[in-house]
Amino acid sequence: LDPAGKAFTFTMVDHVFRSHQPRLCAQRWRGLLAKFGVPHYLPWLDRLLLRLGAFGSQLLPGLVMKAVAARMRADSARVILPGEEAPLHRYLNRRQDEGFRINLNHLGEAVLGEAETTRRLEAVLGHLADPAVHYVSVKISAIFSQIHLVAWNETLVEIQNRLRLLYRAAAKSGKFVNLDMEEYRDLALTVAAFRSVLDEPEFQPLSAGIVLQAYLPDSSAAQQELTAWARLRVADGGAPIKIRLVKGANLAMEKVEADLHGWTPAPFATKAETDAHFRRMLEFGCQPENARAVRLGVASHNLFDVALALTLREALDVQDHVEIEMLEGMANHQARAVRDAAGGLLLYAPAVRRDDFLSAMAYLVRRLDENTAPENFLRDLFAIRPGSPEWESQQQRFLQGWKDRHFVSTAS
Repeated sequence: LDPAGKAFTFTMVDHVFRSHQPRLCAQRWRGLLAKFGVPHYLPWLDRLLLRLGAFGSQLLPGLVMKAVAARMRADSARVILPGEEAPLHRYLNRRQDEGFRINLNHLGEAVLGEAETTRRLEAVLGHLADPAVHYVSVKISAIFSQIHLVAWNETLVEIQNRLRLLYRAAAKSGKFVNLDMEEYRDLALTVAAFRSVLDEPEFQPLSAGIVLQAYLPDSSAAQQELTAWARLRVADGGAPIKIRLVKGANLAMEKVEADLHGWTPAPFATKAETDAHFRRMLEFGCQPENARAVRLGVASHNLFDVALALTLREALDVQDHVEIEMLEGMANHQARAVRDAAGGLLLYAPAVRRDDFLSAMAYLVRRLDENTAPENFLRDLFAIRPGSPEWESQQQRFLQGWKDRHFVSTAS
């Protein structure tokens, strides 16, 4: 996207549908078109429909904005899946027939109260009871709305209570529950809740997972802490755990939060540091003594990192303990090739019900922002060929990041 097209897209999903009143949505939509114009990247038919819709929204705002929302849902269906049972089952069956495993993440409205967390918790429990679903991801903020770090003990107790419900449902149905990571402030709390519940005798036989974000220097200490604990757990007869290693998906919010309070942002200042840290954590996780207690999910679309993971797991003979993960709907041709090379692939697939769809746009905005960042591998993917300028640039970044893995700081 050119800058104008990117600004139009971000403003469209973040601003236009904030109101539930069609008249206000239509007014904001016309203002958006007046400010940015019709995006040039769209096909001529879509550009014509945008102009006709802007005119028609003055007379029939409800009808036009409903059609606009339906089109957005259809256009993003490869990235944000329908959460209703019938279409979701069709998707799950098709992807599993194609040789993919699915990690389902239920999206919804921002969690501002216990009524919404109850609804979200029930939705996740519903997925765990669904024979078509085998793997789910959930954030602690989705199952408890009143997270206060100054009330650490009280907050931890409430999260533990809800995790027990999820883990019992997973144990009963043979499913896998993965704890997603959000903002930096939730890192220690998420790790503490994860460890404390799995330490209970009831959950010793249960394997569960947690996400660590490589853009946080603190994630190295968390990985080492979890690994040392998991090795003791396995030695005592408990089940292994899993760490899903990602680079991080909340960078914009971390920067905004730090700027508002005058803090130093928690993530690394550069992508080069994040990449080096990711490879440091990947190498640590692939060591046989660690991988046998902590299965590693390597979540990346960077083919250099995917190749590194495949090389390390083969060289260290930990193929059964290290798997590759990607986002659903992002470069599907690449996902198919990696699935074949890796002998399988886990897809992280967000799903949302129709009534909550517009609130899921924040997820789509993050994906768009990440994938169009200047140094991102996916930005170069469609032009990259061995020997091309894009190839040389990405290769050099990878090699430098591999060298720097020993020197990147892990100080908080």
